[in-house]
Amino acid sequence: MENKTLYNPAGHPEWVPPHSREWYDRIASEQGEYAYPWKSEFEEPSIETIFGQALSSLIADRSRVLDIGCGHGDFLSKWASRAEEAVGIDIQEKFIATANGNKTEDHFRFLTINVADGLPFPDRHFDVVYSKKGPWLFGERDGEGCRIIKKGGHVLHLIHGSTDGGMRALFPGLYYVSPLPWDRDKAMRRLYDDLRLTGGPLTGIDVRCVEELEYLSAPEDVLLKKCYGQKEEVRQYVREQCLDDVTDIFNRHATPRGLRVVNYYFIVTAKAE
Repeated sequence: MENKTLYNPAGHPEWVPPHSREWYDRIASEQGEYAYPWKSEFEEPSIETIFGQALSSLIADRSRVLDIGCGHGDFLSKWASRAEEAVGIDIQEKFIATANGNKTEDHFRFLTINVADGLPFPDRHFDVVYSKKGPWLFGERDGEGCRIIKKGGHVLHLIHGSTDGGMRALFPGLYYVSPLPWDRDKAMRRLYDDLRLTGGPLTGIDVRCVEELEYLSAPEDVLLKKCYGQKEEVRQYVREQCLDDVTDIFNRHATPRGLRVVNYYFIVTAKAE
């Protein structure tokens, strides 16, 4: 049975493009943290666990660690507790206020910084510089990322794989249907080539793709996932237009654990010269 074409939320006059400045501003204003509102269950190890363990393995007792785009700081606090100094930066003041309000150890610092304005850290200061779906600061040999990381320091970066996990096929219209299937290997090779050409003074650049399984708990979670960061009137309108059809599709395809979604991520590792 072919699924019907659903309402496209991007056509709503109040729709804000995901990951735009306005989108992040709204999440920060409404929530004070970058946390997903939908309910789901992950098959372990999740990408959070895999990336966290990769980060933790790079940290020694006297390491200085920088998280670029730290959000409300929970990831840094969980996985960098062993560091001598752990600094998280983000452009969103409310995220940083939440991070500072929750921190329990003095060697953690959370700062509101726009990376486009430069970074207020000494040269060759950090042993580990990482970003979890945040900005990449190593595109130029004389860029800020290259300036602040020590020689031999570790770079770690998590990038979403730009796929939909199967949602486009199940919910056409609600999720954009690409004319071409997503090619994981081609995307990984293209990312590697881009990083190798623009990676500044980095060596040993490696890219690996990680498949994460997520099970959405209920039909409403499909809509919450799609409308994350949107105004309440947008969320409500999409719910009115789509919930009945989404519920029907969800019930036909859900497993006992929920609706299976495949999330792809790229983990980039490198060292500074």
